[in-house]
Amino acid sequence: MSRSTQIRHLVADLEKAADVPVDAAYGERGRRWELSWSNGPTPDTMKTHLTKLAQRAGLDPALFDLSRIVQDNALALQAVRYLRAAPTGEDPYAYESALAWEIERAARDTDHPDRPLDEREAALAARLLAAEGGYTTPRSLADRLLGEGLAALLDDGLEQERPGERAWAAEYLTARYAATLTTPHAAGPADHAQAWRRHLLTAPPGALLAAAAADPDAPAAVRLAALTLAPAVRAELEAALAEADAAELGLITALRADGSAWAQIGRALGTTRQGAAQRADRLTARTPPPPVNASLTGR
Repeated sequence: MSRSTQIRHLVADLEKAADVPVDAAYGERGRRWELSWSNGPTPDTMKTHLTKLAQRAGLDPALFDLSRIVQDNALALQAVRYLRAAPTGEDPYAYESALAWEIERAARDTDHPDRPLDEREAALAARLLAAEGGYTTPRSLADRLLGEGLAALLDDGLEQERPGERAWAAEYLTARYAATLTTPHAAGPADHAQAWRRHLLTAPPGALLAAAAADPDAPAAVRLAALTLAPAVRAELEAALAEADAAELGLITALRADGSAWAQIGRALGTTRQGAAQRADRLTARTPPPPVNASLTGR
């Protein structure tokens, strides 16, 4: 089998392994083959595939140079993904160069950087690239996203009522009330308006429910969205209450084990010794026992 035929077979196998088209060109001056592809695996991943396949074919991997082109659609997708996952707080993106570097790094270090994780990511990336006119750079993307944020890429879908869909309810209410919320954001100290505009991070369900309930001019869509979040808020409160009950019962149990009198415990709880004992009984009745360690039971 001729060398050129071996190379063709190698490239075909490499395309299957990497799941991307690969171009092969022979450089007469350097007497080496250059393998190039768009998006697809990182050069390190491709080198791993190449080394394995070349050795199997009896070819020296050192005969090949690898070159990957990261296209504009991949840059846009990685920009969207990075901002959706980025933490809020003290804004590290005060300068576009910092965000541009993160976008470039994400595209460089990601296998198949053009493949979206979900439909929302794909739609946002497509709109971002269209807003850029179909051609972009990391710095241009950073400049646009710092100025407008991901929220500017949303279509009018939030205005379409989807009661029962929690993701819609949280986004719809956050878009409406983010600028007026004063509660701390779960992801950090950044205000809700910036967290939503830049990262599409929604506000806590409890804050959104309270804002909608306090809005005398709320339309039906807002009230339906708030009702959609109500079960999640209730579940969160019930979980917090159960955690507080367990902690309180643990403290009472530890104090009693250390010899503290019911009268002392009652004073701490703002009740009588009898009230403290009754409180402990009620907590015991509604607090589930801790899980049994299987290693201690021999199972």
